[in-house]
Amino acid sequence: MKKIFLAFASTLLLIAGPSCNEIVEDGSIDWEQWKEDKENQADMPVYQVYTLNHPCLLHTQSDFDYVKAHIGEEPYASALTKLKSSQYCNTSYQANPVEYLARLDAGNWAQMGGRWENAGIADLWYEGIHNNYTNFMRDAAAAYQLALLYKLEGNTDAANTSRNIMMKWATVNKGILRNNKGEIIDSNERLILFQPYQMAVAAEMLRDYNGWGTTPEFERFVTWMDETFYPLAEEQIQVQQNSGGGHYWLNWDLAAMTTILSIGVLSENQDYINEAIMYFKGVGAGPGNIRKAVPFLHQDPDSDELLGQANELGRDQGHNTLCAAVMGVFCQMGLALGDDLFAYDDYKAIALAEYVAKYNLAREALYPDPMQNFSGMVVGASEADFEYRHSSFPFEIYTYGDAGTMTEPSQDGRGTVRPGWDYWVGYANTHGISAIYATKKAERIRPDGGGGHYSGNSGGFDQIGFSTLMGYRPKY
Repeated sequence: MKKIFLAFASTLLLIAGPSCNEIVEDGSIDWEQWKEDKENQADMPVYQVYTLNHPCLLHTQSDFDYVKAHIGEEPYASALTKLKSSQYCNTSYQANPVEYLARLDAGNWAQMGGRWENAGIADLWYEGIHNNYTNFMRDAAAAYQLALLYKLEGNTDAANTSRNIMMKWATVNKGILRNNKGEIIDSNERLILFQPYQMAVAAEMLRDYNGWGTTPEFERFVTWMDETFYPLAEEQIQVQQNSGGGHYWLNWDLAAMTTILSIGVLSENQDYINEAIMYFKGVGAGPGNIRKAVPFLHQDPDSDELLGQANELGRDQGHNTLCAAVMGVFCQMGLALGDDLFAYDDYKAIALAEYVAKYNLAREALYPDPMQNFSGMVVGASEADFEYRHSSFPFEIYTYGDAGTMTEPSQDGRGTVRPGWDYWVGYANTHGISAIYATKKAERIRPDGGGGHYSGNSGGFDQIGFSTLMGYRPKY
């Protein structure tokens, strides 16, 4: 087994970003020893060798077969119409890659000035570079949606456009914007990691398109994904491990974990796959560890279910609902590999989703027609707009690192709408699990869409969406 740099490797090595086949001689961690150390600790997950029956990143061949067999039925028929209504599911779509990707605080980086000069990259500045990640978020959404159209309808024009988007990025982009020391210049750059997994899923779906998955072109794309995004994701993991967690919230970890897992499947790198899944199962120092993502469980006062108090519940509901959306995708990725992360640690992820769904469940009449583009991200403006009273929710006073003490569920952004709920519902229906609040939430926005259907800012693109089309299953 080769050595790879992990959450405990030096910052210098993380910045260097070796490819998945490179052996790092100085300062690296011996993965075999790392496995042995972790497996000897009580209650730690065990390294597994996963069988990769491609496609097996989020969607499997059995998923495509099922949807195609039921595409004339509801809700799949409406969900396919929703997909085709997206401006990003357009075979004439043109990619807009950038040389260096950035997601920077506008107050510090939007204007040329001393920061750019001090970082030694003043020559790279142009107006708008500080948030050029929006090019990537739109192109990743388009690549995914077009690849999905190919898999469901055999649309070769869609496949060509999706592949071209990915290859343009692999050709033009030289990585993440860094200073002259090779460091990222703003921690917000790690939030770019909400997009790589979406593009990786697109590439996974196109493996069988004219044998693309066996070509040097495909390998070039995979190498670009690995060398560009794995070091950035690994940096997030290392920051958490070195600090013991307590600063960066759950959504940061989930972005890194989905990136590492998706690149692992795409490149058939078992170490990457295990790094992401073992972090979730208990190795992680940050809240991407499911036991830290859900620090408290409560008996639901209105049912026999447990509600999982999530890491960001007391922060705001915009981020809290993002966590539910991306965690659902991460667990679905595990399921595609044969590892049931939904059920891990007594269904703790399900408990998280149920609390998020219940707290953000506005009255049914307030939801707009789901077949239309959603003009905003929030439904509900006052206590009377919600199914359950704020004061009825159990909450454990919680201090999270330097973020301060949270004393109740935050009402900031309550009612935020994000796609993805039918991954939770589809799992619950086929595994005999109760998910009454996720089910209600999903029903009110079904069929859900994806990038382009939920506002034009990053909140509308930071989750992959289309869970009704690909994740919903009726009860058996």
